Amino acid sequence: LIAAYTSRGEQGRVIPLLRAGLAFSLATSLVVFFVGLALADQLTSLLLGRPGMVYLVRLTLILVVVQPLFALMGYALLGFGDVKGCAMMDVVRQGFRAVVSPLLIALGLSVQGALMGYVAASTAGLLTGLTLLCRHYMQVKGLSLNPEGGAAWRVLVAMLAYGSPLYLSGVLHSFAVTVQGVVLAHFTTEFLIGNFNTAMSFAALIALVSSPVATALFPAFSKLDGSSGEAKAMFTYSVKYASALIIPAAVFTSVMSRDLVFLLYGVSYSHAPLYLALYALTFLLAGLGSTVLGSFFSGVGDSKVVLEATLLYVGLFIPSAVALTSILQVEGLLISMIAATAASALFSLWVANRRYGLRVDLRSSANICLAAFLAAAPTAILAQFSPLPRVVNLAAGAMMYSTIYLTAAPLLKVLTRGDLETLTRIFANVVILRPVVRMVSSYEVKVMNLMEARLKRHKACRG
Repeated sequence: LIAAYTSRGEQGRVIPLLRAGLAFSLATSLVVFFVGLALADQLTSLLLGRPGMVYLVRLTLILVVVQPLFALMGYALLGFGDVKGCAMMDVVRQGFRAVVSPLLIALGLSVQGALMGYVAASTAGLLTGLTLLCRHYMQVKGLSLNPEGGAAWRVLVAMLAYGSPLYLSGVLHSFAVTVQGVVLAHFTTEFLIGNFNTAMSFAALIALVSSPVATALFPAFSKLDGSSGEAKAMFTYSVKYASALIIPAAVFTSVMSRDLVFLLYGVSYSHAPLYLALYALTFLLAGLGSTVLGSFFSGVGDSKVVLEATLLYVGLFIPSAVALTSILQVEGLLISMIAATAASALFSLWVANRRYGLRVDLRSSANICLAAFLAAAPTAILAQFSPLPRVVNLAAGAMMYSTIYLTAAPLLKVLTRGDLETLTRIFANVVILRPVVRMVSSYEVKVMNLMEARLKRHKACRG
C-alpha cells in the first residue's frame, strides 16, 4: 500500500497507514506476549515435557514482539523503495546471529547462549529498521492528511485485506518452527538440540546471500505485470543469477562444515557438521526458483499462492517430522524439512508456469550445480585429510573452491559476457565489494578470452 500511494503521488496517506499498522502490530504482539508469559510454566510442561526449560521459553517469548515488528519495518521500507535499508536489516540480524551466538556459547552459556544470540540479533535488526523508517516518516510527515476518526480503521481494514495471506503464511511458518522444537524435545536429547541449533547458526551465513536477493526482487516484480514478457524474462534471469550466488555458497558451507563448526564451537559439537551439511541442501532448490518465487507472487499481488505453498509445506512437514524424527532423530527432522521445502517450491513453480507462463532455465541451474560440485570435490579432500590448522584449511579451501568454480562457470556456460557485465554493474555499486567484484570480473574475462581463442584455433585447424 505504501508503494501504491507513493507511486500515485499520495504520500500524505502514508502517515495514517504507518500509524495504524504499527499500533495494530504492537498491540497484538504485546497481548500474545503477556498471555504466553503467564502460561509459560503450563505450556512448557505440556508441550515440551521439560519444566526446567521454562526460562528458555520466557526468553524466546521476546521474539513474539520483535519478529512481527521486524517484518513490518521491512515491508514498510520496501514500500518506500528503500531496498538497501530492508536488506541492511536482515544483514544486521544475520550478522549478529552469526557472531553473537557462537560468542555466547564459547563463554559457556550453551543453548541459552544460542537463544540469547538469536534474540539479540533480531532486536538489532529491528532497531536498524526503526531508525531507517523514522527517516522516511519525517520526510512524508508534512504531507499527512490528518484523517478523521474512522479513517484509521478503514486503512487498517485495507491493510488486513491486502496482507492477510502473507500474515497467515508467517503464522504458519512460526507454528511449524514451534512444532519443530516440540518434536526435537520429545524425540532427541538436549545435546543433539544444541548441535542442531549450532548448525542453524551457520546456515545464517548462507541466508546472508539468499535473503537480500529475495528482498531486492520484491519491489522490482511489483512494478511489472506478472504475465508480461518483461516479467517472464526478469524471472528467468533472477533465478539464474540468484542460483549462481546461492548454490556455490551452500555447497562450500556443506563441504567445509566440519572446519567451520569445530573452529568456532569446538569439537564437542560433533553432530553439527552433518546437520549443517544436510540443511545446506535446501538452498540447492534456488535452482528451481525457491528464492525468487515468493518475491514474484508477493510483488504481483498474488499472495494467496504464497499461503497455499506454506500450507503445503506445513501439511507435509509436521507429520513427516514426527514420523522421521522418532526413528532417525535430528537427521529425520532435516529430511522432512528438505522434502517439505522441495514440495513447496515445486508447487509454486507449477503455479507460476501454469498461471503466468514463467519458466526456469533448467540447463543453467544444472550447470551451476555441476560447477559447484566440481569445485567441491578437491575441496572436500582438503577438508577431510589436511593436517593444517582449521583456520588455514578454511582459507585454503575457500581459495581452491572459488578458483575452480569461477573457472568452471564460463567453461560450462553458466555465465556469458552479458551476464558478467550485468552482475558486475550490480555488485560494483557496493563499495565494500567493489575490489573483489573487479578481481573476479577480470578473472572471468580472461577465462572467456582463452576459451574464445582456443575455439578460433580449433575452427582454423578444421578449416
